[in-house]
Amino acid sequence: MFYYPQRDQAIRIQETLKTLYAGVEGEYYGGDKAWEYLKSYSGVDLKAILTQIANERTPENGNK
Repeated sequence: MFYYPQRDQAIRIQETLKTLYAGVEGEYYGGDKAWEYLKSYSGVDLKAILTQIANERTPENGNK
């Protein structure tokens, strides 16, 4: 899960998933740790790439 949800119920679901994965000796990464894991596993900083693309596509000062 690359971004944690805002709603309380969705946050509880993510915490439950984390517990379940740990119970079966699995791995769960959330938030920045998910991005860090992906980068260390693949050698690609996907978060930086996506952030750059988003910044390039976002008009400055609301101008289109």
